[in-house]
Amino acid sequence: MVLFLVALVAQDTTTRSVLKTVDISTAKTETVYSADRRFEAPNWSRDGRYFLINSEGRLYRLSAGARQLTELPVDLATPRINNDHGISPDGKSLVISNEPTEDWQSSSVYLLPIGGGTPKRITTKAPSFWHGWSPDGKTLAFVGRRDEEFDIYTIPVDGGDERRITTCKGLDDGPDYSPDGVFIWQPA
Repeated sequence: MVLFLVALVAQDTTTRSVLKTVDISTAKTETVYSADRRFEAPNWSRDGRYFLINSEGRLYRLSAGARQLTELPVDLATPRINNDHGISPDGKSLVISNEPTEDWQSSSVYLLPIGGGTPKRITTKAPSFWHGWSPDGKTLAFVGRRDEEFDIYTIPVDGGDERRITTCKGLDDGPDYSPDGVFIWQPA
């Protein structure tokens, strides 16, 4: 099994981001891409042929063995895609969190084809930040700020009514589904 990681290295006035893979069985680490810019949140495609990476409000594709990012066409009037994005279980769709204004509180969750295109807005309330996709591909888990509280919600992948999952005070963040889809967990 191979995992990936991103390291940000600050050097004087520049930031160098490095994407590495780690072979768990051998502990061999390989740098697959680095650049003097901030990029984050790589998503490895289900077939292992490419990564999706966000940088400066846009999404990029890095094909295996490539040395250059290719921008994924996302038809938004104002693309400000953050690091909350991911690939569907069947590999055919992509979900993103985008801030249509410079205010992070405008973030909403959108769905689009894996190759890019025009996103469909899924959440109607903001801010909303995507974090997890149910294994059956039918439901999204996200963090929403409602009534000054950050809680975990779910919503059908095609949109509809959001369902509040947590109600405790403070920040609930980073939800994801268990592999069997029975549980939603969040990091402590």
